[in-house]
Amino acid sequence: MPQLDTSHSDAPGLTRNIMTATQRAFEAAMIDFKGKLKGHSFYDQIIQTTSIEQVYQDIEKLQDKQAKFGRLRHLSKIEPFLARLREYSSVVETFVQSKPDILALIWGPIKLLLLWADALKQSFDALVSALEDIGNALPDFSELAEMFAGNNRLQALLVLYFRDILHFYLISTKFFNMRLMFEMFWPSHRDRIQVVVKHMTSHRDLIRKEVRMEEIRRADEMRNRELQHIVQTEENHIAQEFASHRAHISPKSYDADLYHFSEAVCNGTGKWLFRDQSFQNWLAGKERAKPILWLRGIPGAGKTMLASTVIKHTQSLYGTNTVFAFLTYLDSHISALAILQSLIFQLASTSLSLKTLLCQSELHHLGNDFNVATALFQSLLESAGVVRVIIDGLDEIELRHRSRLIKELVRLSGECQECHVLLTSRAESDISGGLEGKAIDIQVDKNNAGSLQVFVNRTMGEWFKERGFVPEVQDQLQGWTAPLAFQAKGMFLYVKVIFRMIYYINDIEDIQNQLEHLPTSLEDAYGRVLQHINASKDPHRKKLARSILGWVGCAPTPMTLKEIEQALLVDPSCPYKVPRVQARVNVVQVCGPIVDVVDGYVQFVHFTVREYIFSTKIENSISLADMALDLAIRCVVYMCQDHHDSELTEDEIDANILWGAYRLHHFSSSFWLDLILEYLALSDSNIIPEGLIEQLKLLLETRSSDRYIESDQTDSCLHPAILGLEYIVTEVRL
Repeated sequence: MPQLDTSHSDAPGLTRNIMTATQRAFEAAMIDFKGKLKGHSFYDQIIQTTSIEQVYQDIEKLQDKQAKFGRLRHLSKIEPFLARLREYSSVVETFVQSKPDILALIWGPIKLLLLWADALKQSFDALVSALEDIGNALPDFSELAEMFAGNNRLQALLVLYFRDILHFYLISTKFFNMRLMFEMFWPSHRDRIQVVVKHMTSHRDLIRKEVRMEEIRRADEMRNRELQHIVQTEENHIAQEFASHRAHISPKSYDADLYHFSEAVCNGTGKWLFRDQSFQNWLAGKERAKPILWLRGIPGAGKTMLASTVIKHTQSLYGTNTVFAFLTYLDSHISALAILQSLIFQLASTSLSLKTLLCQSELHHLGNDFNVATALFQSLLESAGVVRVIIDGLDEIELRHRSRLIKELVRLSGECQECHVLLTSRAESDISGGLEGKAIDIQVDKNNAGSLQVFVNRTMGEWFKERGFVPEVQDQLQGWTAPLAFQAKGMFLYVKVIFRMIYYINDIEDIQNQLEHLPTSLEDAYGRVLQHINASKDPHRKKLARSILGWVGCAPTPMTLKEIEQALLVDPSCPYKVPRVQARVNVVQVCGPIVDVVDGYVQFVHFTVREYIFSTKIENSISLADMALDLAIRCVVYMCQDHHDSELTEDEIDANILWGAYRLHHFSSSFWLDLILEYLALSDSNIIPEGLIEQLKLLLETRSSDRYIESDQTDSCLHPAILGLEYIVTEVRL
């Protein structure tokens, strides 16, 4: 072997500096390893083992256990690894005498790895094989001990070995405790381990020749590049496959809803919940007997805002994954399967290992089999650590779907120890029954009085600032609004509607009259708004408001403001009149405080608005069936107009696009038949009105195509009245 350069060993001051630098390098590697572990509790377990004697004792116990159960493995294979590691630790001890944690990191992980891997034969054999490979790659440190003293180049190699050993432990500790996913993840982890083994072998070759620091740095960089390449290639492949599965299933995302609701939260509200002991216990995972927290309350009590606040809080917690869904009256027909699919892809997207688990699972029936979805979700939950599942508005979906979802969430929260569920809804009997004995409930409207007062004060402050009331009037208004929080009876929505009713009134006496004669309930407030619309002296405005409200209520999918603006200009009595939109419609001003425009879509401020204004028990209520028929006719008329002529040139189509001719195209072409079916169902009729029949004849004459004459719909799928239209087709063709 060539003579190594040890010329600096006779300089005591320099030797001390070298040892100090080497110790700092070991400490840096230790800190880096500790930072990459999942939690400090695991690190604390590792440093309990500080010597090879403890490791041998554990191996002996393990062999006795394996022999007892008739599954003795070949632990003699790891003897070379342990021997080399003993020699290595003896050399390292010279430089880190005052740092026992560093030595513990050499021995501690071995015990835990062997115990984890012993649970599964394949994983134990794989670990033993990996340790055998590393043992063969390590040099005989006892022969080289004298060479390391005072030689900063060789000491740098010792640190490099330490980093390699810790890197192997890091790869292994993140893997060998995942019994359920061993066969799935082992190939990629084996490749990473082989990179570490390869570089340990190269370090041994460096020791056998005159090494330079540049060669050591180059070896370290090469190892890091190869490992990074393997990881990056694997991540790219999994990311592409995951994106493909997500595109195929197309799960609903609730991120936009979370943003909208969290932005709408009034600062200072909701603090009471975080002080509640039941909530604190749920957050800490202390209630294993009742792992579900149910926030129940009357409509408009702020349950959704609380849910969004909790979601944002749990998202900020270290080591916690949060998946969620916001369900509204617009989602009334959504299935339990669709909700579960969303939760699955939310959770899987949080880490590479969960994406890999999803991609390598059986997904053929994920789109149509609830049991497949629940099995996959459970596998993800068992592999993800702490998971918060938060579902808002559970009462908004159909009874059969929410019952199925509740049953599954109860099961999962019981079987998955780190799954914590939070639900919000009205106090429906079926929900209460489904959660009986498994949930702790908090009644929101009985605890939010303080938050309601904060909301009133802040809303009033914004009102004063925007309207610029003089100080004397502000004092009067504060006196008149004093009973508002109490009158709201726990309903933020009530306060919101009242402020919207008075926000732009200029006559102070009118404001006083409204505030001194507050509605007795939320329904009473809606009644005042509807009464105001029906009593309008402008018949056009009355019709406009009732049409918008009716269409928002009957549309199979939410309508955009632009679609509504064009639909208002389609006149069935003058079908050839071009519906050119030349002015905006302020739907909130026209319809009052019971509608909102969210991301361009017009919707009710709450599902209770829909329940009220279409109730047949209410005087001058709006007929949902009539509105569905009206919108269906307008859609058919619109599709018969010249801008939909199949013989238009590209230039003419471009010109139509520029003036907005096709605002209503997607909605009308997609949902005209749904609207007819809705009318027939709501009116309980088998007869299509004559006016609609005439428009359908015109649609057939102007837009029929031989390609679409043959339908793939079976007769049993269609309403009898629709089947009767076959006679219309025959009549028109004759």
